[in-house]
Amino acid sequence: MNTTLKASLILVASVALLNVVVFVSGLHESFTTGQVTFLVGAIALNVGVVYWALDRDASTKGYIAQLLTALGIGLIAGFLIVVVSWGMMSFVFPNAIEEMKQGAITHLQQQNTPEDEYQRQVAILESTTPMSQALPGGMGTVFTSLLSGAVIAVFRRRKA
Repeated sequence: MNTTLKASLILVASVALLNVVVFVSGLHESFTTGQVTFLVGAIALNVGVVYWALDRDASTKGYIAQLLTALGIGLIAGFLIVVVSWGMMSFVFPNAIEEMKQGAITHLQQQNTPEDEYQRQVAILESTTPMSQALPGGMGTVFTSLLSGAVIAVFRRRKA
C-alpha cells in the first residue's frame, strides 16, 4: 500500500476514533468544550499523519512531490471523513445532532444572547444535519493537509 493511501486510512481511523471518544464521553453536548476538543484533536492528528507520511518519503521526493502527497492525503481522507462522520451521526450516534443542538442552544441562553440574534442562531441550528456537520470536516482535512504539507515539505524533502 502506498504512503498516501496508508496515511489517509490512518487519518480517517484516528478521526473516527476521536469522534467516538467525543460522542461517548458526552463532550459533544457542551458547545465550547466539544468543539474545541474535537477541532484541536483533529488538527493535531492531521498534522501528525501528514508529517509521518512526508518524513517517510523525504529522501526520494522533492518539494512539489511532497506537496502533492499532502494534497492526496487531504483529498482521500477528506472524502472518507465526510462519509464516516455522516455515517456515525446518522446510524451509530443518531441522537448526537439533537444533543449538539441542545448544547448550543443552552450555550446561547447562558450567554444572554439578544433575542433577535438568539432566534437567528436557533434557526441555523435547526437546519443542522449529519451532512452539514460532516462536510466542513472533510474540507478542513483538505485545507489542513495542504497547509501543513506546504510547511513540512520545506524541511522534509529530497535536497537538490
